Amino acid sequence: MYFIGDIPNERCKISLYKWNSKYFVKFETPDLEQIFKISEVEIPNEESLRTMIDNSFVERVIKRFEDMYRDLNELIE
Repeated sequence: MYFIGDIPNERCKISLYKWNSKYFVKFETPDLEQIFKISEVEIPNEESLRTMIDNSFVERVIKRFEDMYRDLNELIE
């Protein structure tokens, strides 16, 4: 797997990777991460991938992080 680049974001780190004919989009907070694997067949190039990761998509990822934190806190308590 090799690193392609980052997508700037204030709420989480977004990193792009490529390996085995797939793009990997990794979202990270200090404690959690989410990774999306997308076939190269679905996306023509890296620039298209960057365009697809728009504010609406990132907001849904952030919402999922909030749910994950809530689930984790319930588990610990």
